[in-house]
Amino acid sequence: MNGWPHIAAEARKEVAVLRRALELPQQQQRELLSQLLGANRDTAFGLEHGFETIHDPDDFRRRVPLRCEQQYQPWLERVSAGEPGVLTRAAPIAFEATGGTTGAKLIPYTPHSLRAFRAAVLPWLAHLLEDFPRITEGVAYVAASPVLRERQVLPCGLPLGLPSDAAYLGDDLLPSLTQIMTVPPRASELASWQVSALAHLARQRSLTLISVWSPTFLLELLEFLPRNAECVLARLQGDADATCRLERALGAADGLVRHLWPALQVVSLWMDGASRPYAERVRALLPGVHLDAKGVLATESAITTRIGERAVPALTSAFFEFLDGDGTSYLAHELTAGRCYRVAITTPGGLYRYDLGDEFRCLSTDDGQPDLRFVGRVGVVSDLVGEKLTDSFVAQALAPLRVGAALVPCSSPAPHYELWMDSIQPQGGDATAVVEARLADNPQYAYARRIGQLRPLTVVCSPGFAQHRARLLASRGGRLGDAKSCGLILDRGQLPA
Repeated sequence: MNGWPHIAAEARKEVAVLRRALELPQQQQRELLSQLLGANRDTAFGLEHGFETIHDPDDFRRRVPLRCEQQYQPWLERVSAGEPGVLTRAAPIAFEATGGTTGAKLIPYTPHSLRAFRAAVLPWLAHLLEDFPRITEGVAYVAASPVLRERQVLPCGLPLGLPSDAAYLGDDLLPSLTQIMTVPPRASELASWQVSALAHLARQRSLTLISVWSPTFLLELLEFLPRNAECVLARLQGDADATCRLERALGAADGLVRHLWPALQVVSLWMDGASRPYAERVRALLPGVHLDAKGVLATESAITTRIGERAVPALTSAFFEFLDGDGTSYLAHELTAGRCYRVAITTPGGLYRYDLGDEFRCLSTDDGQPDLRFVGRVGVVSDLVGEKLTDSFVAQALAPLRVGAALVPCSSPAPHYELWMDSIQPQGGDATAVVEARLADNPQYAYARRIGQLRPLTVVCSPGFAQHRARLLASRGGRLGDAKSCGLILDRGQLPA
């Protein structure tokens, strides 16, 4: 039995609900907030903040303060310790770790919060199947959960992580998803997993869809293959068809995909912000395959959903506030095209006015529906001599470069920035001049350069540095495909020696 028809039918239902929300965003968001507060008014958080007396978004913003991740931590620690009724009446069923850094925070998942992820993912899938119906003729490879993390049970008795990526979309879809998803075996070491994963995927002649998050994750696999072809071929012993296709693919001048995965139609991944140069490298490796840009799904919540060429707020997944530079809060129907906002979320999983620290640019508000693009992390700031460069600002300064790049602060021998470029050699002096000119849009940076407090940019050519960073963060327990490419890297320990 093919599981695609059931999945497609449910996806059409979800996209209809999201479309109705986008037509009346003010009403829908007000009703969603009321439902969330009503369901959790008797929790410890709800009692402390008077949920019972909150009647509208204005009351909510007056009664509940914005909190960043660190400020929310005491509440999350109570939940992860097993205390009931702290943030939600519904008991958590699992936890997930944020990001890929040391000291990651644990986010509780309830049945309601998983339902919210489904409400964002299925509308995207509905549009994808409408544009590429032949996807349903084969299988999909979906990479979301960590592949190197061992199964863990927290002291409260609940697992860290869900049993499978299919669990994000609900128990009712699990049988259908099991039929259409191909899942490589796990491993305890990255290189071993890459060999086994590539051997597994090489056997999938009918692979039609690849869905990952960071393009560096897929690049790592695709570029690992020719360097380790003998190991992968050894794993394919006994499978004459896969061996033959892989050998033809490795020797072909027109790329490996046509021979290895002749049915592959779509690769879905991040294409915004600093991820774009890496997505273009994926495009070059997979000629003839459509690259589909993803929306943003954070560990805490879905933020945007891709509907065709637009990335709209996932209104059926969370209550959203958009904060300008002065901290003024706007709702989804109040956004202005061309402006940047950081996002605060209130979710079915028990996060209330939780400041994600992610900045988005509103490209347009056609038909009252904002089209949002991820820009960068607001909380990532470098301040060597008072210049205060943010990740989002740096990402925009690096945008004209044709290769992946990042800015790294250096305090010796004199304060300056290194421009790390994911290439064998510099793109010429123009690249440095372009970046310097864009950084000078920050008056403090321009002044520091003019008076000599900051020395000129120096270029470091380091092919694969972003993939190295992604591997390192994955080895610390994060999601292998969840290391966002970033414009500003503060921790030199994440870079190759």
